Amino acid sequence: MELIITATPTHQDLDEVKAGLMAFNAQYIDINEVKSLAVFVSDNQGKKLAGLTGSTTGNWLRIDMLWVSEALRAQGVGSQLIRAAEQEARDRGCIYAQVDTASFQARPFYEKLGYQLRFSLDNYPREHQRHYLTKSL
Repeated sequence: MELIITATPTHQDLDEVKAGLMAFNAQYIDINEVKSLAVFVSDNQGKKLAGLTGSTTGNWLRIDMLWVSEALRAQGVGSQLIRAAEQEARDRGCIYAQVDTASFQARPFYEKLGYQLRFSLDNYPREHQRHYLTKSL
């Protein structure tokens, strides 16, 4: 057995760990229910101007990343991305959503869309907080 520590894991490294975890999880949940979800806004040349990534598992939507370019901020694009992802999640049978965000990011934005704070981690990563929110769809 060899213990390896790296700051540069390869895609293969990550895929192997994911495959191992999925095999373990398959003993307890239907891993076929785990489905990626992404919503994008692109310009006419196909360049991404905004996007949301996440997944649905069972009856939960998980939002991993939400980004809106400076040029599109404060125009409702983020809300459109969230609503589109939530609708797709509902279509997949989800009834709940979850997201986490840093204190310098988007907590008020998510709360405006009906997400409720469940708990916060202080000093994350140092002087900020990490907020965990959920919503009934």
